[in-house]
Amino acid sequence: MNGVTSTKARDFCRAAASFYRQAPWRSVGGDEPIKIKSDSFEGGSRFAIVLGKKGQLQGLWLCDDWKTCVLVERGRYEAIAEHLRYTALYFGGRTEIGPDDPEKVRRHGFEIAGPGAYPSVLRKEPGSDFRSPNAGELELLEACLWVIPDFLKRAEDRKPDVYEYSFKATEGKMSLDLSWVPEERLRPDRPGEPS
Repeated sequence: MNGVTSTKARDFCRAAASFYRQAPWRSVGGDEPIKIKSDSFEGGSRFAIVLGKKGQLQGLWLCDDWKTCVLVERGRYEAIAEHLRYTALYFGGRTEIGPDDPEKVRRHGFEIAGPGAYPSVLRKEPGSDFRSPNAGELELLEACLWVIPDFLKRAEDRKPDVYEYSFKATEGKMSLDLSWVPEERLRPDRPGEPS
């Protein structure tokens, strides 16, 4: 991964293992996006989608914009892929990762939550193929993996309250404000970005 040290990769794997063990997909569906605001990243709010409630693919999508979030929810992937901008984490078995990855996991001491919990991370931008995330993109995804399970417990009532979190990032402290996307914004006739 571009600019990602083995220490940063180890920290990320620890966060991914913790996220997997907490199984946040039990309490939230892919149709319930979480808005994430921070001064630490450019381009406005991000939107997290927890994958796995329907029992298929488990993980987390971190959409860079509301347009991506809406497209993911409403379109066939093949038809919309060219317009998407996101960083994603998927969990899978050893057969679903690269042939050298199990050796890297062992050699570097990366934490894996179980046989079906090997993390695969990718980055998608409009008009381009998948790539590995850079250090900043991976760090933001790591922060979300740590804070989203707590947010789901604290905001279980689905009220639009904002919950503040701090994450110790490479470049100092990263502050994240998490809230549910208001239900009225999820209606098909309201595609604009939630305020």
